[in-house]
Amino acid sequence: MLKKKQPRGQRGLDDAALIEAALAEMERTGVDNFSLRSAARAIGCDAAALIYHFGSREGLERAVAERLHAAIEAPDRTRPWRERLTSMARQYRAVAQTYPRAFPLLMRYWTTGPQDLVLCDDTFAALAESGIPAALLPAVECGFYAALLGLCAGEAGGLTARPNRTIIKEIASTPGLTTMQPLLSAIRKLDPDDVFETHMTILFDGIEAFARKTKPIAQPRRKPAPAPRKKN
Repeated sequence: MLKKKQPRGQRGLDDAALIEAALAEMERTGVDNFSLRSAARAIGCDAAALIYHFGSREGLERAVAERLHAAIEAPDRTRPWRERLTSMARQYRAVAQTYPRAFPLLMRYWTTGPQDLVLCDDTFAALAESGIPAALLPAVECGFYAALLGLCAGEAGGLTARPNRTIIKEIASTPGLTTMQPLLSAIRKLDPDDVFETHMTILFDGIEAFARKTKPIAQPRRKPAPAPRKKN
């Protein structure tokens, strides 16, 4: 909630404070249940004031998502591409752990603002250094983000958590699970850290392998044809 002493006119509200309050409300309600009206009630203003500042619900959501992106530092481009993307991926995971209910907002818009675009450009640069051909960079970059954000959101929602006793019993008692049941000991020890780091390794290994596969094969240079002899 904003302090009551703060001016409540449309021009008296501060964008940054509105975004922080909207983020707090989104963490309370979740992305799907968030609305301009619920945000306005929590902030202590009317929905028209939010429209004045952000244009629409989409404008407010993009501003909140950009606020989440602001927590991620752009990587040092002097470092190897894989190290840079690993650092960025771990920062996205930290944001998902801090704001688990608002984090899915990052999967709703292609871009949310300047900071997001800077991070996208850094990702394009890193993938280009991996050897991905320029024509394929947009597809690989988009897929990379989809995989990363999905993994982070899945962990925030509990998907990669260690299964509880009920689930373990269900696996053990369901007929026909000839592959899963022998793995119950490992499944019981499932750890979100291992899931994240393992799949980042798989993802980056796959990018490297794909870059090698799509690298044009250098054609051997043809020797110039000998000049015709001059007739005496």
